[in-house]
Amino acid sequence: MSYKSILLILSSIFFINISLLSQTTDSIRKPKIGLVLSGGGAKGIAHIGVLKVLEEVGIKPDYITGTSMGSIVGGLYSLGYSADELSEITNNANWIKLLSDNLSLNKIVMEEKYESKKYVLSFPIRNYELTLPSGLIEGQQLQKFFADLSWSLPLQESFDSLPIPFRCMSVDLLSGQTITHSSGDISEAMRASMSIPSIFAPENIDTLLLIDGGVTQNFPANEVRKMGADIVIGVYVGFKENVTKEDLFSLSDVLSRATVLGGINNAKGQLQNVDILIIPDLEGYSSSSFSKSKQIELRGEEAARKFYPQLKKLANSLNLTYTPTRKINQAEKIFISEIDVKNIRFIKKKFVIGQSELQNNTYITKKELLGAIDKIYGTQYFTKVSYNLEQKHDNTYKLVFILKEKTRAFLNFGLRYDNHTGAGAKINLTLRNYLIPASHIILSGNLSESPALHFEINKYWGKKQKLINFYFLNLNNDESPFYDNGFDMGTYDRVSMNGGLGLKYSINLNKQIGIKGLYEYSKIMPHENLKTYLSAENFNYYKTTAFGYNPYFSLNTTDDLYFPQKGSKLNIQYKYLFNPKVSYSNIDNQTLSNYNFNPNQDSYSKLYLNYNYYISFFNSLTFNIGSDIGMNSNDAGLSNYYILGGSYLDNKRSYIPFAGLNFGELVVKNYATLHSEINLKIYTKIFLSFKGNIGFNTESANDMYSFVKNSTLNSYMKGYMGGIKIDSPIGPIQLMIGDNDFDSNTRWYFSIGYPF
Repeated sequence: MSYKSILLILSSIFFINISLLSQTTDSIRKPKIGLVLSGGGAKGIAHIGVLKVLEEVGIKPDYITGTSMGSIVGGLYSLGYSADELSEITNNANWIKLLSDNLSLNKIVMEEKYESKKYVLSFPIRNYELTLPSGLIEGQQLQKFFADLSWSLPLQESFDSLPIPFRCMSVDLLSGQTITHSSGDISEAMRASMSIPSIFAPENIDTLLLIDGGVTQNFPANEVRKMGADIVIGVYVGFKENVTKEDLFSLSDVLSRATVLGGINNAKGQLQNVDILIIPDLEGYSSSSFSKSKQIELRGEEAARKFYPQLKKLANSLNLTYTPTRKINQAEKIFISEIDVKNIRFIKKKFVIGQSELQNNTYITKKELLGAIDKIYGTQYFTKVSYNLEQKHDNTYKLVFILKEKTRAFLNFGLRYDNHTGAGAKINLTLRNYLIPASHIILSGNLSESPALHFEINKYWGKKQKLINFYFLNLNNDESPFYDNGFDMGTYDRVSMNGGLGLKYSINLNKQIGIKGLYEYSKIMPHENLKTYLSAENFNYYKTTAFGYNPYFSLNTTDDLYFPQKGSKLNIQYKYLFNPKVSYSNIDNQTLSNYNFNPNQDSYSKLYLNYNYYISFFNSLTFNIGSDIGMNSNDAGLSNYYILGGSYLDNKRSYIPFAGLNFGELVVKNYATLHSEINLKIYTKIFLSFKGNIGFNTESANDMYSFVKNSTLNSYMKGYMGGIKIDSPIGPIQLMIGDNDFDSNTRWYFSIGYPF
């Protein structure tokens, strides 16, 4: 055999060995680790504590599956958020806001602000029948929260392309099938996975109507195996398997249990498919304990540390060391080349895009996009506003707003009690684009000792609907006490009506200017007890009617209708009435001038200004300072006087709050007041409150300047009150006690419910 032949044989053997060695190395694949996170509401925050321990021992999962709260923690972790970042997110989150559909008042359009928070019960009307909402919460704020955290991730062809491949579960109500989310919009998928029946409304994705995956599959261990996991670590914080009859006492307990039975039974089998199962001890915590997120997270960490030796051994056997996951790219801004709108029926596409104030072929930031969502949602035409980003071939984006239109007709109810004005029930019918295109119709009634009716039609014009012509009618029959030096001497009825038409223009979300043309009717009728006190038994009524006009300017940048913490309110009203007609009933022709009635009125004007400024410190202390001024020209009749006194949370026509006085205690022609208030939050939505005010009144508007210039501090009337206020689900509650510096009578103020 030649030298060359021997060399050829040796070379062949060498390369064959190298090839075999390479094939052996490829065949020895490092085992893949899967992580399964169950649902459980707030108890799912325990998953974060487990993730901290996994990072500590060096384990980073190759695949993640989750359901409900497990889908949120798992989804965000798959995007590259670390356990510490998730801990910071959950501990700093405003869960009360996130688990509601409430929007800050300064983000709601001006003409909708005062209807945004007035009713306890709302029933959609479909096909002329009352129905129930599909859930207590649509999840608007929650999905916006997810969209914030997943910016600027476009629609995914597969969640396998995420930094950590991910799946989450939901259930299609239409087919009853369990849905595994493996592509699309991850924020939408996470929101669908935690659509707890009867709490959250179902999520619409394409042709599916989705609810919480925990209904059928609360612990998707099989799914993570299908993804390729060889070793599965599971964290279960789901519902108890064994309960007693005593545990199912209330209707909500029964409904909740019935909803999760399928998920519980499914989890029994899935738990067997896990190599390391961690079950935190969460006794004493419920699925709604979001305010205790830090404690729940610690329980998860404590449970994982019991498995520390086992987890560390696994990490060492695979030679694992933790390296942070590459987080998804969150660009500072992206280029939008196209804007589209989905799921609209009665609202025009150009209106939605116009309200967003975004344009094609421009760069937008995350802040601008989330602000656009608020602007669209703030129109109150939609129960849900979200978005998708579709990345195009030229690396620009198509922005798609996904909407859920609000039912066009609602019947709303509320209850109210005030120790000065009595009890009342409110009924409201609200129609949006129902009878008239681009319209908002309100019909409200107050059933009480002082009944009232409010009717208004708003017709919108223009692409952004900033110009509005409107028609209105207000009827009020107030039974009011008449006071003398703080003592109730009798009662009288004050019947008023005004109606007409007007034009208003919304300068922006929080500013509006307008003018009304109106017809006004007012009638004052003393009861027998008051006629006796006034020695005017033959006086039955005093009535005025007049035509006039009313220009106004309104500004409201506050963040809440009844418990604002920041912002300003300014209301300027001017009214001019042409030659009011006066009539009265007096059998003996007794003169009425002694009672401030003017039977012969000329044209007169009225000016009203109200300003309030709110600022908050340390997120618990709110300070308010403000002023009220009301003036009448000298020819004004009693029907347009101002009525001071009481404590209430709305501006009722000519009724002006004044601490230290009873409701309606002081009837004046011209006045000015300054007030300040401090509210200290002592618990969630419970406040200690103190209010003080100072003011004066004059017979003539011309005398107001000279009073301020020449009067001493003792000449002003001063009052104050203090007590407790509660922002409750059935409306504001206040229990206050007040006094003043000019009589010795203590006043009590108690009210509950939303004002009319």
